[in-house]
Amino acid sequence: MSRKGRLLGVAFAVFALVCLVATYDYSRGRIPETRSALVEEVLAVTNGRECARDATDIVTRYIPIGTDRAEAERRLTEVSIDPPKPWFWTPAVENSTVSEGNSIEALHTIKATAFGSNLLRVYLGFEDGKVKRVAAEVVCHFG
Repeated sequence: MSRKGRLLGVAFAVFALVCLVATYDYSRGRIPETRSALVEEVLAVTNGRECARDATDIVTRYIPIGTDRAEAERRLTEVSIDPPKPWFWTPAVENSTVSEGNSIEALHTIKATAFGSNLLRVYLGFEDGKVKRVAAEVVCHFG
């Protein structure tokens, strides 16, 4: 009987350890890999945990006022991540760009977790083909 109890205890300990690691991975998410300096800087400043954080200063360094529209659009396409590859959940990566007249609004995933994702929302306003207004924020999307 003692041997069964010990075996049961070891099995319970292994199960608890697996649950602990899975829960930690599930709640924390993994830091995404990116080749975008803009995403790296936003993640470094916000730690990927803050919602509704203003990121205009950071985006303005990469897309300054006066940048040509074509160059600004090219720089927005570089904002991307290689999502994490967890073993039991599928990260949702949302990337979209909407252009309406003299403005562009882009939404790019910068961090994905099992509970949701952090998105970088960038608004660019143009005048005479050049960037005139920049606004950016980190938003959270749960679900």
